Amino acid sequence: MTPTIRDVAAKAGVSFQLAAAVLGEKKYARASEAARKRIADAAHELGYVPNVSARILRGDASKIIGVLIDSRAPESMYGVLAEIEHAADALGYRILIAQAHDNPEKLMHSYHALKQNGVDGIISFSHDYSELDSDFRLDRQLKDDPRIVFVRDTLEPDVSAVDVDFRSGMKQAMDHLTANGYRKTALLLRTPVPDKLPLSCHRRLDAFRSCCRKGDVLYLKSADEDVSGLEKECRQLIREKLLPGKYDSVIAHDDNLAVILMRTFAAGGIRIPQDFGLIGFDNLRIDECLPVTLSSLYFDRKELSGSVLKILLDKIAGKTEPVRIVCNMKFIPRESTSKKISI
Repeated sequence: MTPTIRDVAAKAGVSFQLAAAVLGEKKYARASEAARKRIADAAHELGYVPNVSARILRGDASKIIGVLIDSRAPESMYGVLAEIEHAADALGYRILIAQAHDNPEKLMHSYHALKQNGVDGIISFSHDYSELDSDFRLDRQLKDDPRIVFVRDTLEPDVSAVDVDFRSGMKQAMDHLTANGYRKTALLLRTPVPDKLPLSCHRRLDAFRSCCRKGDVLYLKSADEDVSGLEKECRQLIREKLLPGKYDSVIAHDDNLAVILMRTFAAGGIRIPQDFGLIGFDNLRIDECLPVTLSSLYFDRKELSGSVLKILLDKIAGKTEPVRIVCNMKFIPRESTSKKISI
């Protein structure tokens, strides 16, 4: 039989009203530390789980935050989510996640399901689907929700969001490449539809062009996730674009693509960093474990997650004004662009 609040109260030796108030984190709950500990221990031993539906019907907070995220989102976004989950847990909140890939309609259904389950607020990582159809932008459809925060890449002006300034990091990267003797850099973006770039790609592109007016933007158009398929595309790119175009450095879409490029260069006898400089995005742990450690652009995940959670908790507390915070992109130089030291 499922334990009830009365079972917890009986085991702790207190009234069920006090047990309910303590476990519900009511401000009016007057109990000694010893009594609170007995109640918490009793709930843990009995495996008591509060009835969220009943709590919502009473008008109480559910202490649940809903999250919308693409199931193939970059590892950096899942890193931000992990930081949010950790910080939210310390504040007594749980996270309920809804995932889909390239399916904004499904995510919209998930949004409604989260609302029906009484979440106190929602964090959206997944709303930038402009490469599919501008009408599918979830930020446009959800902008009137007073308790939603968008993480990166929203065009809507009057919503709460936390974004990243790519230009700050891109300038650091370009200054570093120039100081190390690289003269022609390409930005390599991976997108199946170059004429309908998602906003995340547009922002990288704009930042690159603002810092490197003579640089070119190249595209890998395949959506293939298979490493051998990507290696084949990279070989073709090197043969048909990078070498004939006399490029000597590339800023890749992400660290994973940079690693595949590095491997492809090595197979063709092209040395990094002596012959070619290489920079990735996301600053993954693997970057420091490669035979040639990888330079990378990144944003501070703790900083971004802390900003997101603070805005959402303020909204849950009743603040209605839209808030926008921009975090700076940073650059970590490593061996893959240290041409001066390597020669």
